[in-house]
Amino acid sequence: MNVSGLLTWLDTLPAYRALREDLQAGGSLPPLGLLRAARPALVAALAGDLGHPMLLVAGSVERARALYQSVCYWHPDPGRVLRFPEPPALFYERAPWPRETATRRMAVLCRLSSPSAEETQGLVVVASVRALIQPTLPLRQFRLGTRTLRVGQSLDLEKRARRWVGLGYEPVSVVEEPGQFSHRGGILDVFPPAEPGPVRIELFGDQVESIRRFDPATQRSQVYLEAVTVTPACEPLPRHGPRVAGELRPWFDAPHPPEVAEELANHRELLSAGVPFPGLEFYLPYFYSHPASLADYLPASGLLVVDDMAQLADSWAEFEEEAVGLRETAEREGTLPPDYPTPCLAWDDWQEGLADRPLLILGYGREEAGSDLTACFHPGSRYGGQLGRMLDDVERALLAGEQVVVVSRQARRLAE
Repeated sequence: MNVSGLLTWLDTLPAYRALREDLQAGGSLPPLGLLRAARPALVAALAGDLGHPMLLVAGSVERARALYQSVCYWHPDPGRVLRFPEPPALFYERAPWPRETATRRMAVLCRLSSPSAEETQGLVVVASVRALIQPTLPLRQFRLGTRTLRVGQSLDLEKRARRWVGLGYEPVSVVEEPGQFSHRGGILDVFPPAEPGPVRIELFGDQVESIRRFDPATQRSQVYLEAVTVTPACEPLPRHGPRVAGELRPWFDAPHPPEVAEELANHRELLSAGVPFPGLEFYLPYFYSHPASLADYLPASGLLVVDDMAQLADSWAEFEEEAVGLRETAEREGTLPPDYPTPCLAWDDWQEGLADRPLLILGYGREEAGSDLTACFHPGSRYGGQLGRMLDDVERALLAGEQVVVVSRQARRLAE
């Protein structure tokens, strides 16, 4: 279901047009104080009218999921609404992230950091505090690891394969999932996280002869391309692994229970080799000296949108408190290296990084004072299956000269 056609109604509201003009002029605005049900429609309308990417932040995972689904219903192009997923592991937990989670997070970073205005136009990224509080790959490191390959350019196969391993790509015999690559003779197959499918690069000598997207199930070519951009495949870049292994050498050498010692010995070997492996994310705080946030990827023209600032601050404080407790437990059980860096962004640091960025708060601020747009939305009646009462209300509204749009999962029954 998509109801984006109803967004034209918003343009008839002077309060909406004034808001749009204020945002186009730049700067932050007072909280809007909107009903929760009205917020997805407003976000979708602004995404289309402003044309700039937006980062929509919700306090809870459940609210982020609900906003994502609702914005998809309202957005004219649901494919431009992305969800930045939360890591499934607890803070300080030595547990691997599912490939799907790591890939989807990288796909969002790829889309937001795209230099193409067409790629980011109308883009809406929805993230919860749990997804946002997790430090990520710094933007500079992301850009240094991104390369565009073009038909006709020279390419060193062995060097390129080593580079991709250092960027988090897994070498396999057959490429089937994002974050994998294979090398056979003069052919390189690679599946960048943001691409809709894997790409085959064929060489004649050391020159790229063709680039084509193919179906991983049938291996048949689909579309020929002039170029393909290969980005990093995971947030902790394995090429930094040897340095991390060196820093953690005393901890790896220290005595551990047999089952833990075997796991850590394997991690040490893989870090030293600079290759990706399940569980690499546990060492992410060691990889970069300055932790980065998803908001760092939002272009200067982008808009940060907060669902509810009070809930955002409360959730952030709860996660920071949870992290303190989990650290105490991990240190008591001896499962953490000494001086393990904090694995979550501090609220004060995140706020400081947003000081010069345009901000729009959809709910209320510290004071529950609404905006001119607040008065344009009212909660509707709840009918609970009382079809007759609903039809009577519709008839009265129509007789009063009002416009009525009925959105229901029982549209056929209502039409009858």
